[in-house]
Amino acid sequence: MNTDELLFLEEQFYQEGYEEGRNENLKNNLIEGKEFGLQVGFQRFVLLGQMVGMCDVLDSLQLKNNSLFKNIANVRELISSIELNNKEENVESLEKTLVKLKNKFRLILLSFQREFKHNDRKPINFDNFEDLSRAIAGEIKGFVEDEDATDAKTTQDQAQAW
Repeated sequence: MNTDELLFLEEQFYQEGYEEGRNENLKNNLIEGKEFGLQVGFQRFVLLGQMVGMCDVLDSLQLKNNSLFKNIANVRELISSIELNNKEENVESLEKTLVKLKNKFRLILLSFQREFKHNDRKPINFDNFEDLSRAIAGEIKGFVEDEDATDAKTTQDQAQAW
């Protein structure tokens, strides 16, 4: 019997356990990364889906407000111009387009409120609309571990609730 092998038995089991744990961690990280990516993607675009849905509802009401329909057409055009990938230039473009979309959609909600001034219901404003979107999508906080976070072109990955 070779006693040298017995002296390194603990090291052998340690290495096997380490490799097994490392492989398990890599597999779990891949799954968690995909889940995180899906959730963040959903959070980013759920507001756009709600905007399209609201535009569909307002179109179906057949109101006689030309500025309302012009803004609805603008919102639909802006949403259709958004590229649904994660390239850096498209992410920057998305953030700029989101600002325009939010402002146009505020105009739509204001026009809609003017149409129904006599109604006693609580008015829908953009903050309520956005809060509803956050409630549906949930909140995940993303962050950047780089030291260059201040030089980032966008703030999409910095610690914030989207």
